[in-house]
Amino acid sequence: MKKVLSFIALALILVCGVGGLLMRSKGAAKPTDTAIKTDSVIRGLLNVEVVETGTIDAIKTVDVKGRVTGRLAQIFVEEGQIVKQGDLIAIIDPKETRLQYDQNAAQLRGAQTAVDRGVIEIAQKRASALANLHQAQVRRDQLKIESDIQPTLTEETIAESQTALNTAVEERKRLNNSIHPTQRASIQSSLKEAEANYDNAQKDYTRQSELEKKGFVSGKVVESAQLTLDVARTRLDSARTSSERLEAQLSAEIAKADEAILQARAGLNRALTNKSQNVLKKQDYLQAVDDYEKAKAAVADIDISIKQRQQNIATVDQLSSALKDAARQLGETDIRAPMSGIVTKKALQVGELATGLSQFSSGSTIVKIEDRSTMRVKLDVNEIDVARMKVGMKAKIDVDAIPNHSFEGVVSKIAPASKDIQADTGASTATSSTDNVVKYQVEIKLSSGDPLLRSGMSAKCSLDVIHDENVLKAPVDFIVHEGGQSYVMLANGNPKAPKKVLVKVGPSSGSEIEITQGVKEGDVLVKPAYAGPARKGAMQFGNDG
Repeated sequence: MKKVLSFIALALILVCGVGGLLMRSKGAAKPTDTAIKTDSVIRGLLNVEVVETGTIDAIKTVDVKGRVTGRLAQIFVEEGQIVKQGDLIAIIDPKETRLQYDQNAAQLRGAQTAVDRGVIEIAQKRASALANLHQAQVRRDQLKIESDIQPTLTEETIAESQTALNTAVEERKRLNNSIHPTQRASIQSSLKEAEANYDNAQKDYTRQSELEKKGFVSGKVVESAQLTLDVARTRLDSARTSSERLEAQLSAEIAKADEAILQARAGLNRALTNKSQNVLKKQDYLQAVDDYEKAKAAVADIDISIKQRQQNIATVDQLSSALKDAARQLGETDIRAPMSGIVTKKALQVGELATGLSQFSSGSTIVKIEDRSTMRVKLDVNEIDVARMKVGMKAKIDVDAIPNHSFEGVVSKIAPASKDIQADTGASTATSSTDNVVKYQVEIKLSSGDPLLRSGMSAKCSLDVIHDENVLKAPVDFIVHEGGQSYVMLANGNPKAPKKVLVKVGPSSGSEIEITQGVKEGDVLVKPAYAGPARKGAMQFGNDG
């Protein structure tokens, strides 16, 4: 049964197709004059008006917020009240802010005291360290000289003591072997020899005294020279009196010579013992060098105190900045109107917590103020119409809430990017993307304000996007666009055989289009035949023209 129905349906389709071909051939074979449509080129106004509806709001709207957090102590405005810039709006309880200010002030005083104390301490340390360094340097230099000269002094003392001992020994030998026999033989000869010895002793004493003054010999050496001088004098005296007491004198001289040997040997022993001074002086010098380096390190330690003072100064600067910020916050407990306008909303009441603006919080809105001296209307305009708009274009604005009165405005802003808004067709989000209209937000600024205007009112804006007067125009259906060129079919007295004429066109209103070149006013145009693809199937019935 199903197969039979299928064959019947196929036969009906074939019959309809054949009938359509016959009708088309008949219509094409015998065209009638009524199928030709004509129109004239006329001169007049080409106007395109865009009408959109939007919402009025103020251009300048401010959410008044505080920079400090606290309880709202007082509020002085009500909704609908007009305020001027600088008017006192509200007061936030300043107790917590005052406490923070006092704490910062106390910390700043403590930090400043530390800086001042550091200045005094640095001055004292510097004076003491420099004095110690100078003293250590002087002592080091002095011990350096003494350490260098001490071995020389020691060797000279030993040499002098050895010389004195050798002299004493030789003197004793000379007394026994030479002087006494000679004295017994010749008193005169002894006397001369005594005088010579006395002169030598005197010279030696003078030399040792000079060396002592220069610091090259010790007092012991001078004493030894003095003793030698005394012995020579005694010998001289003895020689003068030798004739009377020769034997006694000889015995005394021997005794004196023995004493001189003993003293010279004692001096030599002392000089040898003092040789240890070389090591002691060297050790003292090394200790002085170490003390000098410690004194230098103590001077360098002052830099640490200076760095500490600089850190204290930085703390003072930081606390000073915090104190200034606290003072600023204390002054900002008075909330004042940032601009003139009308209070449209009172968001907080007395006693509620107002959160201040910070990098972690957007803050609590206390009141909202609008400047209604300049209002605007926001429109969502489709992409075709927005392409015809430009900033500065005039607009007529009708407000539903204010009948029988129109306002003037100008386009102040055209969004550079579109916003995807679904067409008001009532379709669900599952509707095809072809049902969506690409729109752009356009702002219309009202040229003048009006006390009756309120934010949120609906407004209809009318804009003449094209308004060209006294132009040649024709219906858009009579213009053919092909290969980047435009042309019309000019009747030229015979609509059945129109002439194809190239033209230049201007803007279009959708139904009419301006013709700038190629025709003149009053020319009759023939509507061109349908030039689309051939219709197929059941769509072939009728005339394509």
